[in-house]
Amino acid sequence: MRGWFLSVAVATGVALLVVLVDASPAWAGDPDGQNAYAVAQASGGQLTVKAGVTQWVPPADSSWATDQPDPCTYASGGALALALLGKGGPEPGQWVVPTCTGPGGIEAKAPVWVTDAQPVTATPVALAEHAVKKLGLSSPTIEMAPPSGDAQLVNTATWMWISPGAWKTMTASATAGPVTTTATATPEKVVWDMGNGASVTCDGPGTPYNANDPNATTDCSYTWPDPGTFRVTATIYWTVTWTATGAPGGGDLGAHAGPAAGVTVHVEESQAINTPRGGD
Repeated sequence: MRGWFLSVAVATGVALLVVLVDASPAWAGDPDGQNAYAVAQASGGQLTVKAGVTQWVPPADSSWATDQPDPCTYASGGALALALLGKGGPEPGQWVVPTCTGPGGIEAKAPVWVTDAQPVTATPVALAEHAVKKLGLSSPTIEMAPPSGDAQLVNTATWMWISPGAWKTMTASATAGPVTTTATATPEKVVWDMGNGASVTCDGPGTPYNANDPNATTDCSYTWPDPGTFRVTATIYWTVTWTATGAPGGGDLGAHAGPAAGVTVHVEESQAINTPRGGD
């Protein structure tokens, strides 16, 4: 007998790959047809959201929870599984994919059509925190004048800015049952760690240096007091807010730091040579 197996990989969501393979028994007696045919069924239990992925928790007294020799988790296949496999039983229902850990390693079992599972109502703020984890706050590209690969000079201002593409508003959402929260991250400032104990806070991305504009100015620069080799890092800080639909909620989640970018700079001291004039 053949069964449909789904291999589940969790990254930014649930990716599903359908492979046709031979089924082999895994539960003694196989009371629910868990490996005997393609459309295994279950009823009840709860749906929860963990790390952005909807998982099914079987009823505590069901064979899905008690008769398994190995620990298993059940990830929802979502709309993609429904499109690939069609409906597997009474509605409301959805496909879930068991992934079990046994002596042979991690193994994907036959998908299960689950009916009447109840969503666990997550607090909107907890869902908002899930949404924040999905934002993917960006790391900036550091720019300098003189360029970071050239020597910087003591007592001379170094212009600093980041790539404009990193300075943008970002959003992400998370859903559990009827509740959806959306987190919005707005860049607020860039904190530069100069690697010598000093730091510079710039309220924007900085002004790119233009060699053709001798009158240009910047509000994001640093004057090196001493020579040396330093590791300079730049970190964008974002103000994060959230809203909710399906439940009351929303507000401010505070400042969140994105991943830092870094470059190594060499600072040199310019030497002046005094030459006597003739007759002096």
